[in-house]
Amino acid sequence: MKFPETGCGRRSVLAAIASGGVVAAAGCLGGGGGPDASADSDAAEDEPSFPDHPGDEPRDPPAGRRCDGPCGMEPRDYPEANAQVAHVDGSGVFFDSAGCLVSYLHDPMFYGGPAAAVETVWVRDFGTKALIDATEAGYVLDYSKERHEEVMAHNPKPFADRADAIAYVDSYDDLGEADIVGLDDFGAKQAHRYRDYPLPEE
Repeated sequence: MKFPETGCGRRSVLAAIASGGVVAAAGCLGGGGGPDASADSDAAEDEPSFPDHPGDEPRDPPAGRRCDGPCGMEPRDYPEANAQVAHVDGSGVFFDSAGCLVSYLHDPMFYGGPAAAVETVWVRDFGTKALIDATEAGYVLDYSKERHEEVMAHNPKPFADRADAIAYVDSYDDLGEADIVGLDDFGAKQAHRYRDYPLPEE
């Protein structure tokens, strides 16, 4: 199912990520050889290692692995909220929450992620807590920190079923269907609202 109804299915969203639609991947802080080329050999020695990820299905976050987004918490400690990404080179990155995931997807290189393109993304359905294909989900842009007790205070609310997303926004006077977006609609503005850390500009 293409969800939300924007004509953007999983393949087109991942293509957008690879080409910079969701991710401003090239040229920001981590790759592409800046003016100080002499630092390349030193940087190679310090390259982070990433857990293996099969890419075709989610895996458990490794014990002791800290969030690959901005917060540094341990995704394994948050089984009802964590998320994960498989890159095409077989590298996996893990997040404690959907808010950290969307910040990372805005620019993986900014967070020290693999240079390889994103292959698959999983996030927890806000209602069922099941891992779902993040590119097929709809996200309620709920910025309230008071409505729910959540990891990192607040996060976009992912839903696999559009009816569930509509039921959520209908429950609150300050939300509406315009607040339901697809993964490819996140940029620096939304990422910064959820994670108040320095971020590269769009």
